[in-house]
Amino acid sequence: MNPAAIGAFIPIVAITLGIGIGCLAIWSDHKRKLELIDRIHRERMLALEKGVDPPALPPGMVGDLAARPKPASRYLWPRAMRNGLMLLFSGIVLYFAVDVAGGREGAMFMLVPAVLGLANLIYAAIIWKQEKDEPPPRLS
Repeated sequence: MNPAAIGAFIPIVAITLGIGIGCLAIWSDHKRKLELIDRIHRERMLALEKGVDPPALPPGMVGDLAARPKPASRYLWPRAMRNGLMLLFSGIVLYFAVDVAGGREGAMFMLVPAVLGLANLIYAAIIWKQEKDEPPPRLS
């Protein structure tokens, strides 16, 4: 087999195995949870048949219903600014890296992340202005 054919199989095998391992992890976690739920259900049904109070469900089984939902962050602009700067600078670096490597035509496509980063920075500025002008919430 020639080296070009072997080189073509490497990414195919890597992608296939990478996705397969992820699917296997999701499936095995689902199967484990399903067996746990089934075992708890059988235990509770057996207790009901015997006339005994069924055991309480484990606290993490169905989620903590008494827990309060996680409050959303008041300030949204820092995350948008971080993402914008990251995309902008990575797009610029990728542009120059591909340009130096000799891919003049392909280098223009590396500016797509830079444009997305610039859009995120504009969004961060708009959100920052809105949050700055918004009065703070009153605590009563």
